[in-house]
Amino acid sequence: MPRVNRIPADKPQLPQQRVRPVQARSRKKIDAILDATADLLQRYGIDAVTTLAIAEKAGVPPATVYHYFENRLAIFAALARRIIDAVDTNLMPILAEKLAAPVPEIRAILQGLFDAYAQSPGYVPVLTAMRAEPALQELVRESNQRSADFLASVLLRRTRLSPERAARVAWIISESCEIVLEQALISDAQEANALLDEQSTMVEVLFLHYAQS
Repeated sequence: MPRVNRIPADKPQLPQQRVRPVQARSRKKIDAILDATADLLQRYGIDAVTTLAIAEKAGVPPATVYHYFENRLAIFAALARRIIDAVDTNLMPILAEKLAAPVPEIRAILQGLFDAYAQSPGYVPVLTAMRAEPALQELVRESNQRSADFLASVLLRRTRLSPERAARVAWIISESCEIVLEQALISDAQEANALLDEQSTMVEVLFLHYAQS
């Protein structure tokens, strides 16, 4: 299936994790560092979270943190990737079910995504870093592309769009939903619901339009 690649060739370098864990002990240390980061972000916000504070909260020496991560941004990137991958994995079956309904249940899909991210410790505060750091946007683009690929397969089954158009439309829907979800996550409850309602209506209208054309 064609993919719509909107990532520039000179994309910023994503902050790297220095060491990939092989042994269970290493994985435990990394999980402790990421759990500590999530807790600190949730409690104090991104500006108050330092590498030293993360090390203290995780119960490891600062040298251990630097052994696995090159800097604080790399820790945020690893935390964001862990949350995004978990949400994608857990919600993909739900996404498939809701999109397979006679009338795609877009509102339920968006609510499920919103709830999953809102309930993930540290994710809402780390959105600040992801918005401010172009390199971290690569994580969001990867997730959006996975969603777009799935949506394109649904559009190909339910419409007469060509593969190229299905990929393009799916990418637009995926990107716009991500923008609305990010804004909803940092808004109050009333505004968040209003945003999700409007986005759901727009996507449902798009599905109906392409299904009938």
